[in-house]
Amino acid sequence: MQNFNTKIIKEIIKQSPEDKNPVDFLMRMFSMSKETAYRRIRNQIPFSIEEVIAVARYFNLSIDELLEVKSGGNYLLNKDFNIEQNPVDIYSDLLRDDVKFMEKLLVSTTVKITATVNRIPFRLLPYKSLFKLEYCHYMYSTGKIPLITTHYSDIELPSIINDLHDKANGCFSRLNNITCIVDSMLYSNIIKKIQYYRQLQFFSVEDLQLLQAELFVLLEMYENLLRNGKSRSGSDFVFYYSLFNLESNLASFEYDGESLLQFWIYPESPVVVKNNQLMGDMQKRWIDSKIRNSILITKTTDAHQIEMLRSVYQQIDGLTKI
Repeated sequence: MQNFNTKIIKEIIKQSPEDKNPVDFLMRMFSMSKETAYRRIRNQIPFSIEEVIAVARYFNLSIDELLEVKSGGNYLLNKDFNIEQNPVDIYSDLLRDDVKFMEKLLVSTTVKITATVNRIPFRLLPYKSLFKLEYCHYMYSTGKIPLITTHYSDIELPSIINDLHDKANGCFSRLNNITCIVDSMLYSNIIKKIQYYRQLQFFSVEDLQLLQAELFVLLEMYENLLRNGKSRSGSDFVFYYSLFNLESNLASFEYDGESLLQFWIYPESPVVVKNNQLMGDMQKRWIDSKIRNSILITKTTDAHQIEMLRSVYQQIDGLTKI
């Protein structure tokens, strides 16, 4: 089988209009620098799964053909939802899928989890106010929350959402052997989201104070994880700090001879790839390349770690200041 990266590069060059440079195409599509785009075209950096799917969709190509996937055992799954379905039901299904998969991991004999993280997954963490904001943001994106007449304090989490969130963070707290690659945007994304809704007067002063208090607790938990490499429940964590911003959240799971990839083109709905060795190997190479461009910040006093924690503290502290 020919080199997969080479095949993608040939397709991009083949499909690009004659008056368009493939480097310019990559720069525009993925908002990457010219040097990064050149390194993709020169086959020095592997394409991520997200980039492969984006290229396939743009040029209307078959992903199976690009990957040379044959029927039987290797397959690509994408959760299908009825667009007429109630957004609460969709969100419930997503949480239910999270719980079901994590319960499977918890009874597996061997589990290894590696993730690139540029957004904090509040659906997996026990911070009710921050999770409620994530839920409100989702409902706002579906047009179900009119911000002119609705405020954060008016929203109540449906009991099914609240119960599933409790189950999700309960399962996540028991997972073990997790390696995370994070970037400088990890906290900035939630800070910007809070600032955005603050400008829309969605929050009261009390709401902001509540969110700020939970962010401080989260930051303390994160600092303890970095210092000890273990959560309070005893789960082992390893953190790397990426010197470049990560394209998206991605998680790789290896458990009892099975493999599964989750990556997020849209924040609420992951694409799932199960037992596909070619895509799994490709993504592992991509993750390895991210680690090579990262700094280990677990059980260290690295300057990047101290600078990051200090910067995040200042951003959280500024949330309630005019």
